[in-house]
Amino acid sequence: MKVSPPQVWRNKKIMYKLTASKCEVCGHISFPYSQYCTKCGSKNVKKVELSGKGTLLSFTVSYQARDGYEKGLPNIIGLIKLDEGIEIVAPIVDADLEKLKEGVKVEATLRRVYTDSYNGLIQYGLKFRVAEE
Repeated sequence: MKVSPPQVWRNKKIMYKLTASKCEVCGHISFPYSQYCTKCGSKNVKKVELSGKGTLLSFTVSYQARDGYEKGLPNIIGLIKLDEGIEIVAPIVDADLEKLKEGVKVEATLRRVYTDSYNGLIQYGLKFRVAEE
């Protein structure tokens, strides 16, 4: 996969932060950001940055990967309820499978997504890890 530096630069606010929209009418928070409230349809929304902290509700482990992504196996994908009440699906990293359990606190962390073998550029993105206490 080819990494385009201009595209990464344009998407940095989306890729490196959890940005949602909060409705000024009903208070509903929508993730990812939307120009409309997904609950009441109002256009009166503002951007809010989410904390990146939450609780692991459930997870699954995959031992299959696309060509070129075998180094990251096994892949752990978690259902996370953020402290703001939003549920998202995200990769879990740096986790010991023997100790990983539902209900543990997690936090967002910046990690490598892939490396462009053509020009050596690295694409980063948000993943989640078990929060330190």
